[in-house]
Amino acid sequence: MTTATLSLAEHSEIARELLDEAETEFAAGKTLKGSEMLWGAAAHALIAVALRLGRPFNSHGALRNVTNQLRHVPGQPGWRREYNVAEELHINFYHGQLSDADIADYRPRVRRFVNRLLAVAQPADA
Repeated sequence: MTTATLSLAEHSEIARELLDEAETEFAAGKTLKGSEMLWGAAAHALIAVALRLGRPFNSHGALRNVTNQLRHVPGQPGWRREYNVAEELHINFYHGQLSDADIADYRPRVRRFVNRLLAVAQPADA
């Protein structure tokens, strides 16, 4: 188990803030920074889910495993596919390999992924 230094609520809030920051970066034409902000939002949302499920979250592999745990959530298919899209934006930050069309396609998909993750991370009594 990874020791948490931020709470589930803090990771959730950071994820939401990074979604907003991503849009600011994209609007300013800074696609590399926008890409990384979207990945960061996904990573923080995944950490929130990991905290909710009591799962490790200290590496890309651990975050991917959290995603794999979600495949059993009823009525919620496509977690791994969405994780892969978010990770492509992370890779884009370093290599700039995505086209403008890819980025335009991936941005709303990652936003949906993050919002879905945040819904799963919510405590049942919230």
